[in-house]
Amino acid sequence: MLLIKGANGAGKTSLIDILAGKSAANEGQVLWNGKSIKNHPDFSRDMMLIGHSSNINENVTAGENIAAWAKQYDTETLINAALHYYDLGHYKDTKAAHLSAGMQRRLALSRLIVAPCKLWLLDEPTNFLDEEALLLTVSLIETRVKQGGIVIAATHIMNSAVDAHTLDLGDFTPNPTP
Repeated sequence: MLLIKGANGAGKTSLIDILAGKSAANEGQVLWNGKSIKNHPDFSRDMMLIGHSSNINENVTAGENIAAWAKQYDTETLINAALHYYDLGHYKDTKAAHLSAGMQRRLALSRLIVAPCKLWLLDEPTNFLDEEALLLTVSLIETRVKQGGIVIAATHIMNSAVDAHTLDLGDFTPNPTP
């Protein structure tokens, strides 16, 4: 696990986007299994990105969102587990657009349960979460790491009980010129 920390504007989201292949690096390249992630056949299957935008379909229900994600990974048997884990059962038939920001974030994070990706790239995964959901998310991340998964999370506040490396982008901020 790698926790990327830094002040607003330090480049946490930019780094996550580069690691996900959404943005190009100024120098170097990102490799997955020794090969560039550009057009890498396994990378898009092995990587799950949950960014600032929750990337949920607001026009369908919470249950339909989870079912669509599960269908992509042939994990339909995990739909109820995802609904239960983030306490979304009561909202299964509610359009995602009608959920609060916190419940939308729970819905977005429930994708991690049905998508068995090796690499999770998470940009501020705890945004909008109450204390209960924050603890659930940290527990889910720690479990994934213990199972051998790789988690890279840009965060202001999250800490972990599992061994994690921390990259503080403040250490790389150039000094302002006088």
